[in-house]
Order: sequence, then structure tokens, then C-alpha cells
Amino acid sequence: MRYIFGGNSREIKRPVVTVVGDSEVHIENCRRLLECSDIKCSILSAGYLVEVWGTELSAAAFAGGSASVSGKIQSVNIGRRKGGDTE
Repeated sequence: MRYIFGGNSREIKRPVVTVVGDSEVHIENCRRLLECSDIKCSILSAGYLVEVWGTELSAAAFAGGSASVSGKIQSVNIGRRKGGDTE
């Protein structure tokens, strides 16, 4: 199963979140890795907060504005940050 939230836009950067099965989440247009533990990874992406919940989580490949979270993914929450920019 593959689900993509967001999209490519040259005018406004938006988060692009790709969920690959139950073991990987790729996030593009990342601004900052806020938190990463065994059960939760929080990433700021273009004015949105992307939270990945699961077990045995780890973040990798945080380069070039993208990140990858792997482990046993249980849920992904995406929400606009109050006062967050879109750049």
C-alpha cells in the first residue's frame, strides 16, 4: 500500500508524506527533526507537524530536505502548526 499526502508545488512548499506498507514513512520538504524515540518521531515539514507512531522506530537519511522513518509503523498524524509558515 502506498499513500501520498501533499504534492509538488513550485509556488508553495508542502509536506509530501509517503507511507510504504507498515514499515517505512518518507517525508519530503522537512525543516527539522523535533523528536525521535523508539515509539514516536516528530518532524516539522513546511508548516505541518508529522508524527509517526509505532515501535522500534528510527529516523535516517535526513538530508536534502527529506527524512525516512522506519520500524513497525502503527499510525501517522499530520496537522498544521499554529503560526507555522509554508516555506
